Amino acid sequence: MLDLANAEILGRGSSRVCYVHPEDGTKCVKVVFRQPREVLPEEMKYYRRFQQRGRSWEMVARMYGTVETTAGRGVVFSLARDDDGEVSKTLDHYIRAGGIDAGMLAGALLCFRRYLQREHFVVRELKADNLVYQKRDDGQGKIVLVDGLGNNEFLPLADYSRLFAWRMHRRKWRKFKNSLLQHYPGNCLASALFDSL
Repeated sequence: MLDLANAEILGRGSSRVCYVHPEDGTKCVKVVFRQPREVLPEEMKYYRRFQQRGRSWEMVARMYGTVETTAGRGVVFSLARDDDGEVSKTLDHYIRAGGIDAGMLAGALLCFRRYLQREHFVVRELKADNLVYQKRDDGQGKIVLVDGLGNNEFLPLADYSRLFAWRMHRRKWRKFKNSLLQHYPGNCLASALFDSL
């Protein structure tokens, strides 16, 4: 059993707590603390499907399986870290704190969008707190999806058709783009990203 009593908490969502894996700093453990627990098996189904299909995990956190912990059953994922070893910060952090070039961030987001389409990843939602910006020493970086993989559509046609997957990506991207103005009113960086995307 994995002891999380002294593990560093990375974040708390609406239903899960994310810890740095106490035995492997390149991974994290997400533990469900509130319903709906049915999201976990559904999410794991998609991770397994994408692994079997040989998808690239360059911009999506890789799942390594489940583990029993002192806080309950957890799922182990890869943990995005910047080149300096720091845990990569969310897009939400950068929008609120600023201090980053809007053009560079927009470029990374557009690369991420092309990656999702090329690899045919299906996502439940794109939110600024589910995306991290992984910085490199050369000043560049990339976006990594750390949560939200799967399909929450009533008819999951995107799971079986590239055309429907493409349409779903376009719709989810438009919703994500609009959320930048809705969730960050008056924020200059959010406005610049909206204009660039």
